Amino acid sequence: MNSSRTSDIELLAMFLVKGVAMELYLTPKPGLVDLNDCGSHHDLSLAIMERSIRIVADYLDQLCRSLAAGEEFARQAAIGRRAEQTMLASLGTNTHKGYLFLSGLLLVAAWHAPAADERSFRDRVAALAGDFFAAQGEQATHGQQQRALHGAGGIVREAMNGLPALFDEAVPAYLAALEIHEHPKMASFAMLARLMQTVDDTTTLHRCGSMGLSRIRRDGRQLERLIAMGEECEPFLQSLNREYIRMNLTMGGVADMLGLSYGYLLACGCLLGFPERNTPLERKSGRRNPSEGFSGAA
Repeated sequence: MNSSRTSDIELLAMFLVKGVAMELYLTPKPGLVDLNDCGSHHDLSLAIMERSIRIVADYLDQLCRSLAAGEEFARQAAIGRRAEQTMLASLGTNTHKGYLFLSGLLLVAAWHAPAADERSFRDRVAALAGDFFAAQGEQATHGQQQRALHGAGGIVREAMNGLPALFDEAVPAYLAALEIHEHPKMASFAMLARLMQTVDDTTTLHRCGSMGLSRIRRDGRQLERLIAMGEECEPFLQSLNREYIRMNLTMGGVADMLGLSYGYLLACGCLLGFPERNTPLERKSGRRNPSEGFSGAA
């Protein structure tokens, strides 16, 4: 197997791990675990989330080796199921279950995409998602129950549509805000605001129903307005966190997409000047248009 392609996919895996860590450390995030508190997740902590990220890293490393060995997609799906089981057995929670699926899907799609452009990449994501869900069928998960109850698409529709929340919402929001404000944390909150408005978050629906999802979308619009006006948004986010804790409201699907977006932006060289906790990211000398995709495409 081409060693350059293998190196490219390993680099993408590393960025996807960095991305989910950056999501964790972005503070404040209403209802979610961050550097301040555990949000609405009384069963979680920063330490548990960091242990979970190490499981994500091991999983993506196994996927890279499977892809380089030319194994079939069914084998990679099995690796994902085993990672879910490991996470639940080790931590007593499947906190990054959605991210395991999304990051793995992105990694496998990048390997198999016929060309290094966004359209080919998205088409491959959608095709792989279709194969995956056709093979496994709907299972009795909280996500499936909320999709049936509320008519929400959730992660299934998101994946089968080629990740529009990533490509059409989060990435453009980040880049537009960075261009205007020249501040990566403000751009991160702009990305969060856009995802709050657009993700069909089944964890939100499970906790608080359609009223909870409406609340998160309304708050996302308000956050977006504050950012557009150049106002300080952290006090607003801190206030939301207190309210979400009181309501037991969270947005795990938004968190998963935020981590995935960070990983993709890192892979495209577009995440500039953002400090990573403990190990600062080196600033790249230039950025590539995200629509150009990954150099590791076939």
